[in-house]
Amino acid sequence: MTKLSPEQKPKRPRVTWANRITIVRLLLTPVLVILLLKGERLWPLYIFLLAALSDILDGAVARWRNEQTTLGKFLDPVADKLLLSSSFLILSLLGRTPLWVFIIVLFRDLLILIGWNVLFILTRVPRIEPRALGKATTFAQMATVISMLTFPGQPWPKFLTIPMIVVTVLSTVDYVWVGSQRLGELG
Repeated sequence: MTKLSPEQKPKRPRVTWANRITIVRLLLTPVLVILLLKGERLWPLYIFLLAALSDILDGAVARWRNEQTTLGKFLDPVADKLLLSSSFLILSLLGRTPLWVFIIVLFRDLLILIGWNVLFILTRVPRIEPRALGKATTFAQMATVISMLTFPGQPWPKFLTIPMIVVTVLSTVDYVWVGSQRLGELG
């Protein structure tokens, strides 16, 4: 059996403090879903707020501690997409938002995840670059969910949902455009 030198050994992803915070957000998602399905009123709001704050905190910790990792660049958007898609799915199943809102959110997230995978397969570059419209979309989606959880008996908040849908669609177009540009560079 040949022994590998330290340079030849595959590197394990570093699980930094920022990555741990992101993992907590991933773990909070099924808790949120269960609480919503059980009909809880306040706990889903608290859990979602904690998850939303963890999204801000993991990025700040990564920059502060200089812990930006490839694993974190992958996990953070996946955690966001799972949290938000799950939230919109359950809220639509509970009749608190139209199903088409969930479909638009899910379509964007699936398109981005599939696009990232295609680009990685073709380029072997694990680069996932957040875009300004993508960050605006995450913020708008989180604000919309918080509004629906804060006022559960109210009709769905069109004043937040419609602008959120517009930003979500624009973000989808932006990511598709950037992805097609990168594919075009491959020749």
